[in-house]
Amino acid sequence: QWYQRRVREAVVSTQSTGTHSALHCMKSVLVLVGAFLLIVEAQGEFAELASTLRTAYKETPAGVTLLHNVFKQVSTYTCQRKEADCVAWRAVMLLEELAMEGEDCSEPAASTLCSSASTLLQNQNGEAPAKGEILQKLYTLGTKLNTNDYEALNNIRNAVVSYVCGKSTSCAGLTRFVVQENQLENEILSSKKSAEAAAAVAKSGDTATVVEKSGESTVEDKSGDTAVDE
Repeated sequence: QWYQRRVREAVVSTQSTGTHSALHCMKSVLVLVGAFLLIVEAQGEFAELASTLRTAYKETPAGVTLLHNVFKQVSTYTCQRKEADCVAWRAVMLLEELAMEGEDCSEPAASTLCSSASTLLQNQNGEAPAKGEILQKLYTLGTKLNTNDYEALNNIRNAVVSYVCGKSTSCAGLTRFVVQENQLENEILSSKKSAEAAAAVAKSGDTATVVEKSGESTVEDKSGDTAVDE
């Protein structure tokens, strides 16, 4: 919704301001659209990742459960420290458990896990998620994990997977899960950078003003550029 609002504002601005501002707003539109597409792509990566985790769990349930439990302890530690991404961790843990059980929560009260997910989202958003929206909203919440922790978390994950695969002959699914999780993290990082760029462009656009001078429309921008439409 934020992206849609910013795009509408940018389009309206192109209709009511000078050439320089119009070009600036079109740039804003392009950056916003690019950021939105990256988010959609990341959601697609997540759906594939969830399917792979389910396959890996069927293949080596003890190994995947060990990996999940290790990160559940990390989640508990994060929340005990009252870190900002505590709720995001809870969302990720629920997503993993839902994937392992093969549940999509098409009905909010379909299971205990789905009820827990619905309650978490309601506490965050002030309203219960609509039918069929639980996984998507959990994913969005889960992307708020502190990306500065990715490297350390990946080291933990890789160590556990290496340990499990060293003791199991069925490790293809878990190995594929690691590859896809790395890809998803890269998509999240890219979308985060694009969103920051979009916010910066939108903010600079908000500072633009139009000054009428003797029939000339002068667009002034804090970027230091000034354009005159005659």
